[in-house]
Amino acid sequence: MKTIHSKRNTHTTQISWYLCSISMFFFAITTNGQAPSIEQYQQKYPGQTEIVTDYLEHYHITIDKNNQLKISQDNLEETMIITDKGTGYSAVESIVFSDLNIIKSYNAYTINYVNNKEKKTPIAKIVDKKLDRKGIFDSDVKLKLFNYANLTLGSKKHLKYSMDFTDPFLLHRFMFATGNPNVQRTLKISHPENINIEYRMFNTDGLQISQQTETKRGIKTITFTHQYPDVLRNDGGAAGMMYEAPHLHFWVADYTINGEKKPILGSIDKLYNYYYNFIQTINQTEDEALKTFTLELIKDQTTEEDKLRTIFQWVQKNIKYVAFESGYEGFIPREAGIVFERKYGDCKDMASIITEMAKYAQIPNVNFTWIGTRELPYTYSELPTPAVDNHMIASYIKGDQIIYLDATDNHVAFGLPSIFIQGKEALISQGKTYRLATVPEIPADTNQRKEVIHISLDNNKIVGTGHFSAHGLIASKLRNMIGDNQRKRKDFVFSLLQKGNNKFKLNEYTEKDFSETQKPYAIDYAFELENYVVSAGNEIYVNMTMDKPFQNDTFEPTRKQTYDNEYLQNQTYEVWLNLPPNSQVMYIPEDVTFENELMKYQFLYKKQDNQVCLHYQIQTKTTLIKPHQFALWNESIKKLKENYLETIIITQS
Repeated sequence: MKTIHSKRNTHTTQISWYLCSISMFFFAITTNGQAPSIEQYQQKYPGQTEIVTDYLEHYHITIDKNNQLKISQDNLEETMIITDKGTGYSAVESIVFSDLNIIKSYNAYTINYVNNKEKKTPIAKIVDKKLDRKGIFDSDVKLKLFNYANLTLGSKKHLKYSMDFTDPFLLHRFMFATGNPNVQRTLKISHPENINIEYRMFNTDGLQISQQTETKRGIKTITFTHQYPDVLRNDGGAAGMMYEAPHLHFWVADYTINGEKKPILGSIDKLYNYYYNFIQTINQTEDEALKTFTLELIKDQTTEEDKLRTIFQWVQKNIKYVAFESGYEGFIPREAGIVFERKYGDCKDMASIITEMAKYAQIPNVNFTWIGTRELPYTYSELPTPAVDNHMIASYIKGDQIIYLDATDNHVAFGLPSIFIQGKEALISQGKTYRLATVPEIPADTNQRKEVIHISLDNNKIVGTGHFSAHGLIASKLRNMIGDNQRKRKDFVFSLLQKGNNKFKLNEYTEKDFSETQKPYAIDYAFELENYVVSAGNEIYVNMTMDKPFQNDTFEPTRKQTYDNEYLQNQTYEVWLNLPPNSQVMYIPEDVTFENELMKYQFLYKKQDNQVCLHYQIQTKTTLIKPHQFALWNESIKKLKENYLETIIITQS
């Protein structure tokens, strides 16, 4: 079995975290206060085409004549071409903008040095283009593309621009390091003293980030500068860049006008008040068509939970997920009646129709719920701003139990959260108040892969039958991966059941309960496996661990980012070998039990009548594997693989 890892698209409810400036990156200077030569850059960063020599974000926060906050941002980005490849590969740069982040002005040109004199070449072409992102149907996010001219080795690309933020709640995070080399990265925040600014830094322990504060003419400016940052890697299967990347979030806490303090952000209460404005006027009028449909849908159900399960499953199957990120459409749910009529919507729209249908079914305490997906490592107390979350679901509170209802996963079983919100903190609306709760990580015993296999020997060939079943979040993941793709269905089933070697042949299979999300997904199958059994004289060697989970899942020594294991899981295999006639078992491996903080497994052999049985079980114990745990994980896999090499020995008269 090949361990399959997949990343699903996040269903985002905020625009601002996509409205970042051009992705620019950092570098180190090692000479005596002088910039390194191009050759030194090339030696230190082989394969890189350019170096960001200067990067600045300067926020200006003021109060306008209407006593409202006004926020603008000046940006400077200067990049040097350090290889000949960079003259073509790096010719285009861009600014990301939208209706909530408006470009006021810009100036871009190429700098070359001719006879020690600076020569500027205007931009060859400027184009606005819609930012296409997978899974986003409608978005006002655009790119302004700058095509630089006259680029040669040593050229600098200069870009300076200004933006206005139309909503003071939606400020960008500042990255102290990114994925390419940089020399220096600077953040400035300027504001009068009657505006109170707060900030929080993440993953900056041990870094030399300078911080200075000065006040001139009543304007306070705080400056953060990080020189020579490490280049960030983008490791496969990473939980998210923000787990390790050094960065800063800041927000306006409040401002004072004529002795009156006006709160903005800085606490969960303030954040919830901002969010509540988006939902307090939603679904205030009954939609007769939706109400009539709902009552007919649940007419045969008697308990609240059965009614809600029926509603949830109907939304999963009948409301198509379509993401919207146009202005405040990224925040405000649509009326449930509109979603019902259109039969599509984003995560907020699905939450809207679920909560409203529950109201018609007289199921109390089904609520709008904000949550961050697992790629965001924050809690609400750590970061009480809209940057803390990027998703909306519904939740059902019944006594001490909370059921999380995320219909964007149209194959997750009712009662289970979607994979990508496990372990995350949820902000549950309770009218004008709220409740915080943490989504549980589903236990490994719920997320099981089970396989029972019966095999016989036909010379050097294995002939067998098997029963496969997937439970819990493993089942929902497999159903999502298979989807309704009938053309490639057999290929997927083959890859799921393949064992032994590349001579595996799937003769036939029958799927069971694929569409029944409350039941395990099961497959009965028959197979053959050539060239698997090894014979030497009258001895036959059979390796009964034909499925070898995790055997290739080790971490490279250079890996830096937290790995997302997605869910806890328990994989159980039971392999029964029918002994050939006139044979005798000469060797059976010893039983093995192993456990540490990351995983546990056991291998149990037994002989019973004319059969040998191997029962082996592998269980993961954490969903996030941190960098300090990589060595322990690799050592665990090494020991696991030793057990995969064990064989039984049979002699035959």
